[in-house]
Amino acid sequence: MIPALLFAAALGSGGVASFKADFPKASALESKAGGRLVHASGFTAPDLGDTPESAARSFLSRYAACFGVTAREELVARTHGQSGRPQALPFERRIDGLPLFDGDVVVGLDAGNAVTLVNSADVPAQVTGRAKISRRGAIRAARAALPGLEGASASRAERGWRAFGDSIRPVWRIDFSAARPPGDWRSYVDAESGSLLMRVDLRASGNRGWGRR
Repeated sequence: MIPALLFAAALGSGGVASFKADFPKASALESKAGGRLVHASGFTAPDLGDTPESAARSFLSRYAACFGVTAREELVARTHGQSGRPQALPFERRIDGLPLFDGDVVVGLDAGNAVTLVNSADVPAQVTGRAKISRRGAIRAARAALPGLEGASASRAERGWRAFGDSIRPVWRIDFSAARPPGDWRSYVDAESGSLLMRVDLRASGNRGWGRR
């Protein structure tokens, strides 16, 4: 990830209603659970900053809560962007300094640094659980859950958070390759219980994984 300054969202209290009031003609898609947007387009928010990153941050300082970002979360820019062209800037969400996997907020800007689009992962507000499982224990659980495992590479493990169902859980993300079953396997192991929450083969194009979300 490209280094960037941490950004603590200054959250407003208006939620989805405040965005819709300010941009009544925007196309806005709300999450199935309600109370947060997962997409907004068809609007223009100009004059927010001299650079793509500063404009995106200024927009999020007002509207991050509309897209489900809570006061406990920080946003970290994955790239600073380049002025003078349309682009999309992804922001990683972090909780207590750890990444919220697959939870990015992506801000689209035009060539003049006006915000024109936002896509956000559908992340619930509730955070439950605390990490108890060690790195070694999580790797062991991820490997044991893959039937007939042979020829596995060394595992890469990173602790963070991920949304599953109606809450955010502490997880270990475990990556390794295997000859049998063949694949580049990514597993999410619950860092409190040690149970496997989800596994996906990164080698298989379009594979959406399995498990509860």
